[in-house]
Amino acid sequence: MTNQIAIIDPFVKTPSINCFNNLVKVLGLKATYHMPSIYGVDSLLSTRSETSGYIILGSASHVHEKLPWHFALAEFALEELHKKRPIIGFCFGHQIMCHALGAKVEYYSPDENKQMGQRNVKITQDFWNFKNGEVFDLAVTHKQVVRDLPEHLLEVGVSLANDIVIHKELPFLGTQSHPEASNYFCHHDITNLSESEIGVVQKGGTSLIKRFFEYHF
Repeated sequence: MTNQIAIIDPFVKTPSINCFNNLVKVLGLKATYHMPSIYGVDSLLSTRSETSGYIILGSASHVHEKLPWHFALAEFALEELHKKRPIIGFCFGHQIMCHALGAKVEYYSPDENKQMGQRNVKITQDFWNFKNGEVFDLAVTHKQVVRDLPEHLLEVGVSLANDIVIHKELPFLGTQSHPEASNYFCHHDITNLSESEIGVVQKGGTSLIKRFFEYHF
């Protein structure tokens, strides 16, 4: 890719620098790196004129905390989205965007158990350059999910609950999975994947991200 992407890492404990490096390597893209939980959105504002699209990574934070940087990030992302700049969100990135666009985010189960491992997500209809019936094998680790989508958001990938969501008019895709998962992330954050399964979910994740940007650039 020749376009410059801003990769947003909303970590609260350890930066996902391995995932950033993995994205740059497998996608062959020019990218900037941003840490809104530490520095707010100043770096995003200073590079927005050179930025063609955005990736929002996962986080141990959740939208119910209503932290100041949550609001700043959501406001910035919505402004960029309405300028038709493509945004793809993973796990927390998916949740904060869907929440900002009017959906609910809640624990998947009352006992707050973590969902973790490999998930086979089936595309349920044709959209953009995706086809009904395609299956993406993706890495997951999460406790919360997106529910109660507003009219302008559409579930297009299913396995558990709103695994892949798009905006009907704007270039946004959110997925509850971690298509950016590096080897380090798979070994330290998911922990229950075999080496062969890691290869499978990385292939599926890379394909999902590439297809999104290939369509919107």
